[in-house]
Amino acid sequence: MNLSLYKPNSKNTGCAFNFSIGQGSKNLPALYVSAIQQHSWDSKTKKGSFSESKEDPNKNINVKFNEWEVGSMISAFNNRHEYSAYHTFDENSTTIKLTPWDKVTKSGDKSITLPAFGVVFTRNGNQQFRLPLEPGEVEALKIFFKKYLEEYILATRQNYKQNNTKTKSVTDSDEAPF
Repeated sequence: MNLSLYKPNSKNTGCAFNFSIGQGSKNLPALYVSAIQQHSWDSKTKKGSFSESKEDPNKNINVKFNEWEVGSMISAFNNRHEYSAYHTFDENSTTIKLTPWDKVTKSGDKSITLPAFGVVFTRNGNQQFRLPLEPGEVEALKIFFKKYLEEYILATRQNYKQNNTKTKSVTDSDEAPF
């Protein structure tokens, strides 16, 4: 299952992000995010292209999130606060930030403020992958993240049942298992 957001722009600074639920370790689901930087912009068709950046490792990034990070991102969306994380893999260090911002837009003859978010992955301090999120995109991501958590919890329950087929009865003389 995946959810993709493409955000090309005429400045040629756009990104595309793909959020996917895949197989992680120990037969548990994992949440992966892949991002790719925009390669070009066609001003005639007003379309951006990403495919040419596919083979350039400096224009791609992949991040895996755990269940606690996903819960924290949902909390950030719900309560409009910043979320940040730091990941390392091989020789790369990546900072992840979700930041709320107020997007001012026109509705008829008046301006309204919409609760938007920005996502920024920064690898090794100088490679940035940015994605502005509209309110509807935030809501869709929250549902997607919750689906991941549901699948994760169900899988951990199934793993627990498979690994603990013997049940022990608790008596007064038994101590708590923690």
